[in-house]
Amino acid sequence: MPKQNSAILLNRYVWLLDTIYSAGYISREEIDRRWCRSLLSEGEMCIPERTFHRYKEAIQELFQINISFDKRRGYYIEDSSDIEFEGMRKWLVSTFAVSNLIQEGQSLRKNISFEAIPSGQKYLSLILECVRDGVKVKVAHQGFGKDHSTTFIIAPYCLKIFKQRWYVLAESEYEDHRLLIYGLDRFLSVERTDVHYTIPEDFYADEYFVQFYGVSVPTGKPQLVKLKVSAAQANYLRTLPLHPSQQELEKNDTHSIFQYFLIPTYELRQEILSHGADWEVLSPAGLRNEIKEQVEKMGEISNKTYENNYSRQIA
Repeated sequence: MPKQNSAILLNRYVWLLDTIYSAGYISREEIDRRWCRSLLSEGEMCIPERTFHRYKEAIQELFQINISFDKRRGYYIEDSSDIEFEGMRKWLVSTFAVSNLIQEGQSLRKNISFEAIPSGQKYLSLILECVRDGVKVKVAHQGFGKDHSTTFIIAPYCLKIFKQRWYVLAESEYEDHRLLIYGLDRFLSVERTDVHYTIPEDFYADEYFVQFYGVSVPTGKPQLVKLKVSAAQANYLRTLPLHPSQQELEKNDTHSIFQYFLIPTYELRQEILSHGADWEVLSPAGLRNEIKEQVEKMGEISNKTYENNYSRQIA
């Protein structure tokens, strides 16, 4: 088999993982039959046995997901009902689906409208490998509003996607070894180092990010947030919850009330404001007042713009 780059290999790992999971149990022969129909096969009639086992080992190392074998029923995923596995699988499958669509893009160009994704994804595989191997990364970073870049070392803990952008949570040597969140699209270069580090055993990405909404490093403690949402908008929150802690406390023909337990962040405030009158903060009082002040400021700006335009028209 010809040498594959890391992005292609990652897609192959995801394909194998999802094929086995979707089947429940599957024979080696059936895997090859499905492989022949896959876009990733590139004309190969089967996955060579040594390559197959290499993919299995890579999946275990990268994602801590074990593919096992039963003599009577075939290959299967261990602990496939586990909640953490299901969350990982959803991310992997969506990534795989996007990759396939991109490959199909040449023949389906008139039938697919892609949403722009920042270029930070090109560093995704390299950073993921460094997380797996416990190796620090040298990055050149240029934040929005900065006229120059800064080069420093980070120890990546995990990756997160938010609003079509990839982010890495990392311990930064540039910021006194604090845990900070960096957008991958703000990296000008990423280089693997030979310096090893250890992620604390009690660290779990989901547990860290469940404290808040977004990618701003939070301050303070989680609190109950209640939102009054119009009936039409409530349907969107039911099908795609804003946060894992979401609970629907009240529902009627005009509105619903949703409750969350999290730390209010910049991204949460922006999300609330983006929905205008369809979303109203009921509590806590501090967040309600902040949103109210922002709405009043927007109203003042709108009024000034209208007055200026009107003055020009009658001048």
